[in-house]
Amino acid sequence: MQEQAVAARGETTRVRIAAFKGYKDGSADFMGDQIESLLGYPRKDFDSRTVKLTDLFLEEDREHAKKVFVQALKGDKTYMRELRVRTKAGEVIWVREWGQIVCDENGRIEFSTGIIMDISAEKRQELLLLHCERKTGKYLTFSIAGEDYGISILKVKEIIELMPITPVPEAPPYVKGIINLRGKIIPVADPRIRLGIRGGEYTDRTCIIVVETTKNGTNVLTGMVVDSVSEVLHIRGADIEDGHELKLQLNSHCILGMAKVESGLKIILDVDRVLGEIEIGEAATVRLR
Repeated sequence: MQEQAVAARGETTRVRIAAFKGYKDGSADFMGDQIESLLGYPRKDFDSRTVKLTDLFLEEDREHAKKVFVQALKGDKTYMRELRVRTKAGEVIWVREWGQIVCDENGRIEFSTGIIMDISAEKRQELLLLHCERKTGKYLTFSIAGEDYGISILKVKEIIELMPITPVPEAPPYVKGIINLRGKIIPVADPRIRLGIRGGEYTDRTCIIVVETTKNGTNVLTGMVVDSVSEVLHIRGADIEDGHELKLQLNSHCILGMAKVESGLKIILDVDRVLGEIEIGEAATVRLR
């Protein structure tokens, strides 16, 4: 078996590689039995044309694969493409294919030759780094029931003092009601209920954070009652541990993760999930007129 050892995160990972000769109809001949280790199909299945290599490409990746091949024909006939394939066991893996297109004297394609290798581990690492980069940024931190929380500053529109909140009949339990903010009717929610925290008394430090949430692709303003606002911190994505890996006594689907900063630990919330899809309806509009 042809294998190549690479180091990833301090560990040794084996990369599976198979050499091939491909044809216009999507079939391929493989040099050696490495393809079975890579895709689960024995070499004879490809030799007999029972399985065609291109039939294993994920549907959503086929157009990209075709474009790369066509572009190579316009150039030096070499290409490299990355795409997902489905193995015999049904597993989806990422592969990288390096190829050389061979044409006859009239420019017609005869075959292509090259190698494919499993790059699933590499792709997982790329996605992890991208996930970390997306989480890196500034967060507004605040307190609820003695715990420190944070939300992306990009979601925050303004912070206002606690003001009279008009109750709305048949609103979800976590919706305190609505306020009239400079002519705009804004629903106000109490995140305690969404997070499964017992309610507490409002103080002179209690305030409303007005945030922009997304509902059905539309941005809407919503107020969130918190005990007090602390500060704005720049937090690296690498310092935020994913919420699904944490065992917190909270509504975990509302939590993006736990951030480790100099001042301590901050629970980073997913504002869109904390506030949910609040429907205040026409009745609420009438109540504030």
